Amino acid sequence: MQKRGKLYHRRALRRALRRGCHNRSPLARQSGSQIVEFLAAIVLLLGFLVIPCLDLAIVPIRWMMAQELINSYVRTLSMCETFTESQHIIDSDPSLKIRLLRLGGVEVESLKLALKITRVRHQQSEIQSLEVLYPGQIPSAWLPDGSFAPCTYSLDIDAKLTIAPAVVMKWERMPVPGLTEPIPVSLRASHEWMSLGLDPNTGKYFVNE
Repeated sequence: MQKRGKLYHRRALRRALRRGCHNRSPLARQSGSQIVEFLAAIVLLLGFLVIPCLDLAIVPIRWMMAQELINSYVRTLSMCETFTESQHIIDSDPSLKIRLLRLGGVEVESLKLALKITRVRHQQSEIQSLEVLYPGQIPSAWLPDGSFAPCTYSLDIDAKLTIAPAVVMKWERMPVPGLTEPIPVSLRASHEWMSLGLDPNTGKYFVNE
């Protein structure tokens, strides 16, 4: 009798465990599906809302910081003694490119330096300004003692850059600048040319040397 009672209790225990397992499985499946749906929602939120918003916030910040660096650099170049010296510095000195690169995601495509001369007084039909790309090319009329004087002289930098977003999303079907690829940017900066005197050795203006 004791053996039969023990056998009966064991069978009853097994049945109870089986019923419990069967009763839990729908709940487990439901909670598992909810976790998968929650993770999918998180991925969609990151992919379509958080990352684009982060990129839209980072790109303007890098843009402004790059503009400030270029403004500071052209201010330094405008203090050179001659136009030749400023051209040599921008061609051989990599400091501006390095500082822009350290901003993160900002790469320099090209840098162009020019000297812009603007007449203070002129007729409406006359030429108002002149852009000089190389030293020694300023016409005599545009020099400080020329027939078009007085003129203002400013050093200009035209920088072609690419600014990458914080997180580059991979979407080959439709490239979107600022999300899936860097944004091409053209930044300009200018500063008044400081050295307008005559070179005592050559008798020429420093601005035209």
